[in-house]
Amino acid sequence: MLPQALHALREAINSHVPERIAGCFTEDYVAERPLRPAEGFIGSDRVAANWTKILAGLPDLQAEILRHAQNGDELWSEWEMRGTAPTGATVVLRGPVVLTTRDGRIAWARFYPDPVTMDGPTHTTVSRVLDAPAERIFAVLRDPRRHPELDATGLLRQARTSHLVDAVGDTFVMAMHNDEIGDYLIENHVVAFTENRVIAWAPGQPGQRPAGDRFTWKLIPIDDGHTEVTQTYDWTAVTHPAVVPRLPVISADELDGSLTRLAAAVA
Repeated sequence: MLPQALHALREAINSHVPERIAGCFTEDYVAERPLRPAEGFIGSDRVAANWTKILAGLPDLQAEILRHAQNGDELWSEWEMRGTAPTGATVVLRGPVVLTTRDGRIAWARFYPDPVTMDGPTHTTVSRVLDAPAERIFAVLRDPRRHPELDATGLLRQARTSHLVDAVGDTFVMAMHNDEIGDYLIENHVVAFTENRVIAWAPGQPGQRPAGDRFTWKLIPIDDGHTEVTQTYDWTAVTHPAVVPRLPVISADELDGSLTRLAAAVA
């Protein structure tokens, strides 16, 4: 379980409210940026100002805490923050944060996260206008039992989870098969959920952290009967050295094929 100070900060960042983020820190908070010393500062008022600028550039920013450890009032944590820049590019920041707390709020921190740099593309996006309302399309996407209908890779066999996806933090398990390793299971962690607009999940081995890639579906109603559907496969956050050379594992043609299958499923 996350310590309260980390949980509160993550939830405040994901709320996109700078004043709520500033409320996680003491008034005399000391921020250190060891990689960029000139960007250090003192005072929670600067927190709100800094996050106002950050969220202006990355309005959909979402923060995740990958690991953490605690020794008394000192907390060590590894963070990953992801958002979309005005250009449409995905921006990922990753790195550790070391902090101390006082009376439940953060009094001091050494902040290391910096933008991830990659050679070559890190995501594939396909888009199409479907002849169906967003509500009907979203009902299919949130139901793991219907995902094999959308699969253009031939890997998905069936859902091992019967419940609908309702919120960020939900998980659902899919039975998979390929010729190299045979039958296996994938546990998908829901990382974005806005009803009838956005749903995203990050796959991983059951009981383990997601590998770092994710699938995102965004729905934009055109009119009462048509919806623009965009699917993005993003592997920016994958770091395992045995996996990185094999990326991407899903081709653009396979993503586009899933849109074709989705159109048939909602017809």
